[in-house]
Order: sequence, then C-alpha cells, then structure tokens
Amino acid sequence: MIDKFHFSTVVSKGHLYKFLAMYASLERHCNSYRLYVLCANEESYQVLSKARFQNVEPVMLSTIEDEALLRAKENRIFHAYCWTLKPVFLNYVLNNHPDAKYFAHLDADLCFFNDPSLIFKENPNASLFLTHHRNSKDFFPYYDVTGIYNTGFVGCVNDETARIAIKRWHEQCIDNCPIREDIERKLFGDQRYVESWPNEYPNTHIVSSFGANTALWNITDYEVTQKENTVYVSNQPLIFYHFSGLTIISETEFNICWYYHIDDQATIELIYKPYLILLYNTILEVKKYFPWFKEGFLSREESPDTHYYRLEVN
Repeated sequence: MIDKFHFSTVVSKGHLYKFLAMYASLERHCNSYRLYVLCANEESYQVLSKARFQNVEPVMLSTIEDEALLRAKENRIFHAYCWTLKPVFLNYVLNNHPDAKYFAHLDADLCFFNDPSLIFKENPNASLFLTHHRNSKDFFPYYDVTGIYNTGFVGCVNDETARIAIKRWHEQCIDNCPIREDIERKLFGDQRYVESWPNEYPNTHIVSSFGANTALWNITDYEVTQKENTVYVSNQPLIFYHFSGLTIISETEFNICWYYHIDDQATIELIYKPYLILLYNTILEVKKYFPWFKEGFLSREESPDTHYYRLEVN
C-alpha cells in the first residue's frame, strides 16, 4: 500500500528543535506519511539517524549534492543555500520516493494543529497547491518583497504537470536564489518563482482555508477560538501555523515574534503556548539523549526586544 503523504524538509542544526516540534505535531495529526529530512549539517544528521524516529528518513546533504548544487553552494551564503535546497529536495523525493498520493515541502518551523488532508481535500484533482500570504494591513507592503505566496508549504501530486513545475523551480533556484529582495525582477529567495504557476499551470490550486499557513503576517485579521479541542481561525479549523520569526533563547525563554508584540491572548494561549510547550519538551529530550548538542539558541541580547515570553513550567 502506498503512503498518503511524502513530505520533504530541510533542517539545519539551528532549526533541529523546531523540526522535532513539527514532527511531533505530524505524529499527532497525520496518518500514513513519510517525512524525508535533508540534513544541512552533520550535527542534525547525527541526532536524527541515531534517534530513528518513526516515519522519518534523514538524508545527509552530501547524498544529493551534484556539480550544479556545489557550484551554487560556492556563490551564496548558507541561508540562501538552504532556500535553494527546498525545491531541489522536493524534486529529489518526487523522483526517488514516488509512491505516495500527495507530496509537499514543509518548512521546519511549521506546526500542525489538524490533519493536512484538509488542504488537499479542497481540490483532490489539482497538480500543485500554494498558500497565499493573505497579509494583514500592516504587512501589505511586503507583497512587493516576499511575494504573493508563501513557500513554507508547497504541495503537489506526482503527475507530469507537477514534475515539470518542481523541476523548473529546482533549476531556477540553483541559478539564482537571492537572500535580498529584487523588486524589479520580482525575486526573493526561492519564493517568488512560484507566482507564475497559476498562469503557467492551470491545475494549480490556491488553498482557500485561512487555517493553512496562518502566521504572524495574517493572524491579526482572524478571531482565534477553540471548540471541542479544535483551534479555529475565523471559524475555520487551524491546520498548521507557520512560526516564522520565533527565537529560542532557552528551553523556557523565547522571543515569539520579531516584528511586533502579539496582544491577542487567544492567539498566545491557543496557538503559541502549545507550540512553546512542544519546544520545551523537545529540548529536554534532546538534552537527555544528546547532551553534546548545543545548537538552536539565540541569546536575548541578539534577539529584537519585540515580544519576550517566559514559559511557566511545573
């Protein structure tokens, strides 16, 4: 029997804790999946290969680095190289692990609050799935910088249309994946290349749910509630939240938003606090079994003083 989902992600040593929190959320909310993890550093590979988590397959970066990738690696900083790897690794999974109904790249700082099947059920016959930023008013100017769609999640099926699109995205990012926005050429990392997809590939579905890729750039437009243990954003189930702009200072200290102070208490209690508890438990487990691992933290002095949060634990 084929898997329902094959997910891909890129994990550096600085994002290992966030990845493990995402993995824990998938284990809770998703059935029949494999999570392929491209480890951008030896440290992240050592932890994941020795831990042998169910449904996780770590892949060392050197496994997929061909001449084209190595040339790209030489002409860009590490952060830009990790962005480059997103479509490259999704393309790798499509070609090397094709036996699944659906595929998706997931950024390591996502956390699932519901079944990802809800995304694909919107249009089961689509080839490609994109999520709109849906920027709130304060973030409208960012459309000219980061673009219309957020590539923290990019979904597809394994059909000819998707294979062509993902391969081209792969090639575009190897050619150029700028860390700084180029507004005239409409470029920003890996992200703005996908803006052409709805016109180039008519079978592209723009996910309609507010609950997919909810994030700091749109959460202020939504009312956050909870009914029968399900979190809702403006009466739609929260599927996954993108915790972009969150810094881990220690196992109980965080800067939860680099851009502004989050004033809505429902957002804090129902979305951020459960995620911080996941991170806290993850950090303790890693420290217990891999005491040599010291990455993933940024001091309070190095973080913007926008929303410092201390998690109270028993």
